[in-house]
Amino acid sequence: MNTQHGFGLPDRQEGKPRFVIPSAYFGLGGYSKPVFPRLDALFQGHYSFRLPCLPLTIFDFDEAPAEVTVDGQSFSTQPYLKSLPKKVLLDVTRKLRRHDTKVVAFMERFRPYVALQHVHAVDAPGLNLFMQGGNLVWRLVWETHVLPEIKAQLHHLHPAPHTREELERRGMAVSNRSVIWVIAGGGSTTGPTGLIPMLCELKRLKPPQTNLFAVVFTPRSYRDKTQQHRVKGRAIFRATMEQLLAIYDGREFDQPYGTDGYRISLNEEPFDQLFLVDGSLSGGRTELKSDELADLVALFLFKLTVGSIGEQFLSIIGNLNPTIKEENHEVE
Repeated sequence: MNTQHGFGLPDRQEGKPRFVIPSAYFGLGGYSKPVFPRLDALFQGHYSFRLPCLPLTIFDFDEAPAEVTVDGQSFSTQPYLKSLPKKVLLDVTRKLRRHDTKVVAFMERFRPYVALQHVHAVDAPGLNLFMQGGNLVWRLVWETHVLPEIKAQLHHLHPAPHTREELERRGMAVSNRSVIWVIAGGGSTTGPTGLIPMLCELKRLKPPQTNLFAVVFTPRSYRDKTQQHRVKGRAIFRATMEQLLAIYDGREFDQPYGTDGYRISLNEEPFDQLFLVDGSLSGGRTELKSDELADLVALFLFKLTVGSIGEQFLSIIGNLNPTIKEENHEVE
């Protein structure tokens, strides 16, 4: 993908410290790919370099990177795209079809959560394949490929004292709060099958004073899909949201997501705020194109990271910062 950015890079204000809320961004699947290089371009245009406290990661079973051109400069997902192995799914499904005794016994731990009879040997999880394939492959790669990357990125979220001092010397004002964002398509395959375990894992691992938000693209935002894909996407989206909101409403999540017995367990709300994006404006009278929608989401994430509006936003929906809470109370 190679498109021209719709709004360009922001003007820098010389002499003023640049504010930043440390934020980690995790994209799931192809629908995060148009957003992340645009967000990366905005950050680099504003700060002049990649900040260590703004880590970007995209998990996808498709190795193809995405690229956008902003003011003549190319920005690609290649530096932070983590391609997950597809071969593990092929190997398991091939052995399941042959009724390999050891593999069948090994897969019993996943049987309550994956309809193994619906899992087929395929090239990669995708919209045109069974959701069960995507569900299974996340479980097979989570412990060795996903979890280490999550922990590494969260490790960089709160800058160490020497890093914070270096950022301050370079004219940065770093917030004491932090945010984790998960961006995913809600009506595809990789996004929906990875969304719930990702949120549950991040909620368990997140540092203190950290909010966890999700941005999910609804099936209405899939402008480039066929009607058949949209119909299937709506069913996938409804099932995903029902399960996610059931967890938010008190249902415990405790499922195996590792080949060596690793489980993700959560008995509290899996997120602080969920943003559903469909790209419609003016009550549905206008619809944004895919690139325009990616521009809008990237700008939304950017604005909540680089300015005081971000901390005001967090104080309203999170109230994690006692000082801000007390100040708001005094104003009232």
